[in-house]
Amino acid sequence: MRRFAYCKVVLATSLVWVMLDMFILLYFSECNKCDDKKDRGLPGRDSVVHRSHDGPGEMGKAVVIPKEQQEKMKEMFKINQFNLMASELIALNRTLPDVRLEGCKNKLYPDDLPRTSVVIVFHNEAWSTLLRTVQSVISRSPRKLLEEIVLVDDASERAGGSGAVVRMEQRSGLIRARLRGAALSTTGHHLPGRTLRVHHGLAGASACAHQSRQEDRGVSHHRCDQ
Repeated sequence: MRRFAYCKVVLATSLVWVMLDMFILLYFSECNKCDDKKDRGLPGRDSVVHRSHDGPGEMGKAVVIPKEQQEKMKEMFKINQFNLMASELIALNRTLPDVRLEGCKNKLYPDDLPRTSVVIVFHNEAWSTLLRTVQSVISRSPRKLLEEIVLVDDASERAGGSGAVVRMEQRSGLIRARLRGAALSTTGHHLPGRTLRVHHGLAGASACAHQSRQEDRGVSHHRCDQ
């Protein structure tokens, strides 16, 4: 009985510390320090495209599969272990809500950020999610920052992989495949594509990477996570 009470005390204490840490991180987040700043004007390409929000998955809404297609949905689920039928019903350029903090929406980025190559590695990926990733990078990245998108097929076993920019001869893993894509890029500045599917994701990631390189050269900048 005493051991059970002791476990409850430890669990409660841990939860309190976790909540306190989250509060401190949010309170001192850099995004919360720039509420009074105006956006510098780095809109993604979807900012000028007006679309209906009534389609499946628009604005993050759940996709409802009809009862008569439930069995087919379960069979398709086995292919990639997620609801592939729902994914194929969602538009490649579907609209999502902007979930950033208000301070992040007005965050200022340097004007001298380099043009960037985005490297996307995939293996036996569902084409609907892969193409939606590519579309998201294109539509949500500032025009002046995105140089190219490099697709690296890490030796997929399914038909259709030959359309990638580069195909690994054998399964090499995420890091080696990403390095191969970076070696083929035409810029010296490259980022992984899976982290860029949010508004201004490329600008933020590029700014942090640029600052890190400047710090390595002895140029003082504030840290990206301050």
